Amino acid sequence: MSEQSVAHLVIDALKRSGIDQLFCIPGVQNDDFFNALVDAPEIRPIVTRHEQGAAYMAMGAAQVTGKPAACCVVPGPGMLNASGALTSAYWGYARVLAVIGQIATSQQGRHFGALHDLPDQTAILRQLTKHTAVVHDPATAAAEIQNALDLVHSGLPRPVSIEVPVDVWAKPAPGSITTPNATMPSPDPALIEKAAAIIASAERPLFVIGSGAYDAGESVAELAELVQAAVTTRRMGHGVLPTQHPLMVPITSAHDLWPTADVVVGIGSRIEWPLGSWGYDDDLTLIQINVDETELDRHGITDVGIHSDADLACRALIDAIGPLNRPSRIPELNALRASFQDRTSHLEPQLSYTAAIRDVLPDDGVMVEDVTQIGFAAHLFYDHLKPRTFLSSGAAGTLGAGTAVAIGASAATDRPVVGVTGDGGFLFTATELATAAQHNIPCNILLFNNNAYGNVKRIQQERFGEDRTIASTLQNPDMAKLADAFGVKYWHADSPESLRPALGESINHDGPCLVEVTVDAMPNPWPFLRLPQVRGN
Repeated sequence: MSEQSVAHLVIDALKRSGIDQLFCIPGVQNDDFFNALVDAPEIRPIVTRHEQGAAYMAMGAAQVTGKPAACCVVPGPGMLNASGALTSAYWGYARVLAVIGQIATSQQGRHFGALHDLPDQTAILRQLTKHTAVVHDPATAAAEIQNALDLVHSGLPRPVSIEVPVDVWAKPAPGSITTPNATMPSPDPALIEKAAAIIASAERPLFVIGSGAYDAGESVAELAELVQAAVTTRRMGHGVLPTQHPLMVPITSAHDLWPTADVVVGIGSRIEWPLGSWGYDDDLTLIQINVDETELDRHGITDVGIHSDADLACRALIDAIGPLNRPSRIPELNALRASFQDRTSHLEPQLSYTAAIRDVLPDDGVMVEDVTQIGFAAHLFYDHLKPRTFLSSGAAGTLGAGTAVAIGASAATDRPVVGVTGDGGFLFTATELATAAQHNIPCNILLFNNNAYGNVKRIQQERFGEDRTIASTLQNPDMAKLADAFGVKYWHADSPESLRPALGESINHDGPCLVEVTVDAMPNPWPFLRLPQVRGN
C-alpha cells in the first residue's frame, strides 16, 4: 500500500482527532488496516483480550477526557461482542469512534455464510450509535470518513461507527481528512428571553443537571445562585456542582422538593426518573436545555425547549435575567440535607466505605462505578468534587463494565482511577487485567466481594423470602492468586479502616492493582433512589 488507501484515510482521521491510542483486537477482515497502522507510530495500539474490553476501554477514555477515543474490531461476532460496550457508551454519553470491519462487499446480505457474516450488521450498529458510516466506494471514502469524524466531535456525545469491508481497505482513495469541524447548537434568543422570564419569576425553582452540563459548571452555579434554585442530579451529572455546594441536594432531597417546585429546569439531563416516576401537573413549568433535540419534549410537557450547549444557554439566561434579589434558600436546603443524613444513617457499611474512598482518592481522582452496592451508594453519599470524576454506563446499567472502563480511563489520564466493582461484575471483564499488565496501565480495581450477585440476592430475599433465593450465590476463585497470575499487585481489606491504607498504597503503585474487600450483605439503598409519585394523578 505505497499509495494512499482507505486504511490510510481512517488512520489520518484518528490522527486529526488527536487520538493517540487504539483499543483493538486485529483480525482477518482488518489486516490491511493494521498493516497501514504499523507505519503510524503516533497511534499506540492497545491490544485487549475481548472485543467488549476494547470498546469499554474506549468508552472510559472518552468519558474521562470528554474527547473522542477509538476502538477497532472485526465484524460479526467481534462487533456483537463490542455491542454491549457501544450500548453503554451510547447511554454513558461517550464520544467513541468504533472502526469495524466488514465481510467482502460482494458477500454482504447474500447469506453465503462467509466468515463473520451477519445478515445486516449496519442495521445493528444504527441502534448503538448516533451515526453509522459505511465505506463501500473508495472515491467517496474521504467524505464519508470526514463526516463521521465531524459528528463524533460534535453535538451529543455518543458513539459513531465506520464500517470498511475487507476488500475496500487497501484500495486507492483520493481526497484527504482535515481537522474535525466540531459544532454545538447555540440557543435561540427568543426562547432564552421566554425561559429567563419564567425562571426569574419562579418562587421554588429546581435544576436537574446531567452529563450535558459537564462543561457548564461555573455558569450553572452562577445561574442557580442568581435565582436561588435547588440543584440535583440522578447519576450522570455528579461533579458539575460540588456535592457540598450550598444549593446542591441529593436526589432523595430533590424528591422532597418536587411537590412544590414551580419551575424545573433540565440542564443537559433527560430528567427521566423525576418525570417518569414522581409525577407532574399543570402547576409545574418545565424548561429543557439539551444538545439532543429529541430530548427537549420527550414527555410531552415541556413549556420551553432550548436546543443548545448547556454553557452557552446558561450564560445567555444569566444575561437575560440580569440583577435579581432573591431570598436565600440555603437554610431550607441545609435542613433537607440534615434530614437526608438522618434517614440514611443506617446504610452501613456503604457510608463508611464511600467516605474511605473519598479520603484516599485525590480531589481530581476518578471513580468508575460498576453495577454494585458501593456504586449505588456513591450516587447518594460520595463527595463528588469535579466533573468527569464519576464514570457510569448511565441508563444502560451495564453489569461488568467497570473493570475494563477503568482500565481505558487509566490509559487516557494521569489522574488516579479507581474502578469500583463487585465479585459478580468483576469476572465479566477481569481478563482485561492482562491488558493492563501488558501495557502497564496503572489502574486500581477495587473489588467488593460478598460471594453473590448481592443486589439480586437481596431483592429476592425482600420480595419472596429469606429462603427464596436462586441463581444469585457465587463460588469465586481465589482473587489473590488470580491477581498474581496476571502479574497484578494485590491488597486485601475487610473494613473501611483497613481499606484506606490498602487503597492508598494501590494508588501510589506504578502499575495495575487489585484491592479486594471482603464484605457481608449490605442494607438496601433503593428506597432513597427509586422514589414514588408525589405529584399529579
